[in-house]
Amino acid sequence: MKYEINNAPIYYEEYGQGKPVLCLHGFTEDSNSMKGCLEPFFKGVSGYRRIYLDMPAMGKTPAMDFVKNADDMLDVLKQFIKGVIGDEGFLLVGTSYGGYMSLGLAAHDDSKIDGMFLFGPCVIADAKEREIPDVEDDELFVEDGLEDEFEDNEDFDDFLNVAVFATKEVWNRYESEILPAYKIVDKDFTKNYRENGYALSCEAEFESLQFSKPITVMVGKQDESVGYEDAWNKLKHLPKLTYFCLNGAGHLMQLENPDAFNFQLKDWLAKVK
Repeated sequence: MKYEINNAPIYYEEYGQGKPVLCLHGFTEDSNSMKGCLEPFFKGVSGYRRIYLDMPAMGKTPAMDFVKNADDMLDVLKQFIKGVIGDEGFLLVGTSYGGYMSLGLAAHDDSKIDGMFLFGPCVIADAKEREIPDVEDDELFVEDGLEDEFEDNEDFDDFLNVAVFATKEVWNRYESEILPAYKIVDKDFTKNYRENGYALSCEAEFESLQFSKPITVMVGKQDESVGYEDAWNKLKHLPKLTYFCLNGAGHLMQLENPDAFNFQLKDWLAKVK
């Protein structure tokens, strides 16, 4: 499905009926990364209309010349919400940069957002300003024989740079749900965007965000991409915050520990109800 903004198509997919759930992927990823971890859960839960979009220059959505920075990206999301969801209240699920955009949406107008589930969210755009954990070798696990099986595989080497719990099963999911997006992303657009417009102008407002609906923030204790402390420091004031720090997981927590991920997702939906 496609929704046009300024004659530019936003690609998206929908599953199920009921309460809208807008799902926002991470930077240089696409909607497949969200479908892969959410659809197996929602197949056993009725009453939710899941909406997965590809953000500009990622997945099946082309780059847009009017999207120069994060504020432009946020405006695209607001227009998409208005056109596809309308005036109905909805839920937000976001990971990494998708979590960052979710917070931006809440900072601008949270009146229709009835809850947020953020896993591994970025809350500080400037990577140099983030609190990143020093992960020791004994905190990492690689299944016996796995490195030998994928010797000289650059994609697997990249996987090991972000995986804390590296097994064949986790690799297979990474290879099918996340890796394909990296192959087709518009690298010229994302490089310029990251260098010149990655931060929202409203980022400073996260610390004083007024959001009274249920929000669950799930972070990995060994997350070397966005860390685990910044999300707590920025959002601990929220009255209905559930903050879950998962040991033995990093930025791929939804793949590394799907049981814990599904438990927190179920708990959040119960709080929303």
